Amino acid sequence: MHRLAGIDSGVGDRLPEYVLGFGALLTLVLCGEIGVLLAAGSTVGLDGVFLIGVVTTLPFLAGISFGGYWLRDADLSPSRYPRIAGWILGSALVFLLINVALIAVMPPESWALVVGWLRWAVALGAGVGLLIGCIEARAIERSLAAERAALRAAHLEEQRDYLDYLNTVLRHEVLNAATVINGYASLLRREAATTDQHREWAEIVMDESDEMATVIDDVRVLLRTTDGEWTVEPVDVSRVLRDELQKLEHRRGPVDLETSIPPAVYVRANELVARVFGNLLVNAVEHNDAERPRVSVTVEPGPDTVRIEIVDNGPGIPDAEVDALFDRIEGRGSSHGLGLYLVQQLVTGFDGSVELVETGSDGSVFAVELPAATADRSSSDSEPAPAVEN
Repeated sequence: MHRLAGIDSGVGDRLPEYVLGFGALLTLVLCGEIGVLLAAGSTVGLDGVFLIGVVTTLPFLAGISFGGYWLRDADLSPSRYPRIAGWILGSALVFLLINVALIAVMPPESWALVVGWLRWAVALGAGVGLLIGCIEARAIERSLAAERAALRAAHLEEQRDYLDYLNTVLRHEVLNAATVINGYASLLRREAATTDQHREWAEIVMDESDEMATVIDDVRVLLRTTDGEWTVEPVDVSRVLRDELQKLEHRRGPVDLETSIPPAVYVRANELVARVFGNLLVNAVEHNDAERPRVSVTVEPGPDTVRIEIVDNGPGIPDAEVDALFDRIEGRGSSHGLGLYLVQQLVTGFDGSVELVETGSDGSVFAVELPAATADRSSSDSEPAPAVEN
């Protein structure tokens, strides 16, 4: 165990440099052998055995050098390096011992052949060990990656089943309860409330039950974005915006609307894109303390993307909330709840972007950019919604 720990700490993440250095050392040894033989005028250098040893050594020297560069650029974890180093050293030692035994049994005629034989054995053993170590390391990495992927897939499937169960509970139990609460609160306000205070309390209960239903529906939409069946198609964003503006007027009371929406502007999205603009428009009015809320919607078609800006005259967004505006908020710490997180998730799913361009005491500006598309004439075109008056 102590010896293994020593290899781990010694090799660290510097194995590629060690391998390159080892290859360079063997090359210097070979060059030194040849230089000494030439200087001494020895005829051993012309011997066929020595020349065969030199020629057969060169591919392994090249392989060791290449292996060092490959290790430096490969995506192997450094935790694999000690194992590779073990293969290099072990294989070089085994080859060296075998050939030492052969030298003892069949001693060469000169010291030059002995040195060349030993150098050849070390180069061959180290090269083979490096090759085996790299192949094994890659196989281990791939096996671990496949195992991790399988575990992640199984974990995600378990999470998905659990989320589906929670969604079912939310929709069948909590949503039903919210509907009942809203119904009785409405009945109390209409039949039993005797003072303005009583009616205000009943309206608060109704608003909170509506908010509960909205959050549950947002959770359902978020689950749809992760169910593996996310598809996009050409969607007329002009029609979607007009529909959502009509809903805004019907549900949120008098609102001054200013629009610049060209007819039939298509983006790559699906029917859930309505939730993007529904949430942004509701936020523009719901958190607006102006005497009469004003919302401006501008659509700017481009060759690659379509930019939609939504401007309001509200009080702006507090500085403490700006940085994490589109993040998932645990609990109800943000006045914007789940809505803007849902917006960001949906827009990202459409390969688009959403940002808070500007905010201050005179209002906020949100910008959504979605990939542009052309109308799909293979599907039946729906009639455009009536235009909203400016």
